[in-house]
Amino acid sequence: MKNPFYLKPLPLAASFCNREKEIEDLVRHAKNCTNVVLSSPRRFGKTSLVKRVQKILKKKNVEIIYIDFFGVASIEEVASKLAAGIYSIVYKEENLLKKTLKFFLSLRPVIKPDPETGISMTMEVIRGKNGPELLEETMKGLSDFLAASRKKYNVAIDEFQEITELKESLSIEGIMRTYIQHQQNVSYFFIGSRRRILSDIFNNKKRAFYKSAINYSLPALPSDATVKYIIDMFKRYGKSCSKDIAKKIYEVTKGYPYYLQKLSYYIFDIIKHVVRNKELHQGIMELLNEETMIFEVMLQNLKPGQISFLYALAKEPIITPFNIDYLTRHRLGSIGGIQSAIKKLVSLDYIEKTPSGWKVIDPIFALWLRKKEIIE
Repeated sequence: MKNPFYLKPLPLAASFCNREKEIEDLVRHAKNCTNVVLSSPRRFGKTSLVKRVQKILKKKNVEIIYIDFFGVASIEEVASKLAAGIYSIVYKEENLLKKTLKFFLSLRPVIKPDPETGISMTMEVIRGKNGPELLEETMKGLSDFLAASRKKYNVAIDEFQEITELKESLSIEGIMRTYIQHQQNVSYFFIGSRRRILSDIFNNKKRAFYKSAINYSLPALPSDATVKYIIDMFKRYGKSCSKDIAKKIYEVTKGYPYYLQKLSYYIFDIIKHVVRNKELHQGIMELLNEETMIFEVMLQNLKPGQISFLYALAKEPIITPFNIDYLTRHRLGSIGGIQSAIKKLVSLDYIEKTPSGWKVIDPIFALWLRKKEIIE
């Protein structure tokens, strides 16, 4: 029997839990050619959500382009990815492809067969321009291409905050903003999980993208709808999960779509017919073991004091971390050290301040930290 839950990004045909409001909102903004900054903690299903929104937009005669900035290493690569986004929707039509070539004079697509995706596309620089010149030419070509079309477009740029890792980041923002602000028939989704960085890009008066997009924060999945989804998915595939167990799955994962799918996947594989607390525990342990390598990497570049503060927050979220009793209880050292730790961990999006206090954002990371501290 096929497992109905997924360890990979959800296919477009897979059952999707809730998100009706978010889908409706994003479709409306795209149709209105409004730009949106879509942010959330890691593993909230932003990419899966956007791809569903783009599928709907495609049916409404909006052309869709998806670009992933993850790991961009240079301004030239930023330009190449933007151009490749256009070529990805025109390469099948020879006449349109020829017209598009006129808009991108320094970049040419190299298209090869791919056994998995059908084609692989890379961009080749054919003129010796420096990075800013290449990006400027590419953004002008993109704007001219869009202006020449009578269609509406939606451009989703995933992991947009990655441009801030480049030394030319402010120049990149300035060049992109110069052209995007004049594009009338296109909406952009700027997507990312480094929320502090994204917020600074779009809400800092000194940055080029200041107030150029709607801030849209993706919330965790709602409890009642998620519990029902879990029960229904088990039942649909011939197994039983009680409401009590489904609530516990939700409580452990805190409504994070990725973790909810993954924990449910492990439990589904373990049980024969009915989920019990024993199988729930086994599933949690499998999930923690699977994530250990990622979590260890997250700790590698942190200082001992920052790690200690993470342990403390995982064990005991708190409103005032500078409280002397808290510092003493968790052996955290000086107030200055905690201030430095907060600055670093917030920039990495590992912790956040909520109305109920400071906490570790990722619930499974927090659970792993608590268990790791006990073992050590």
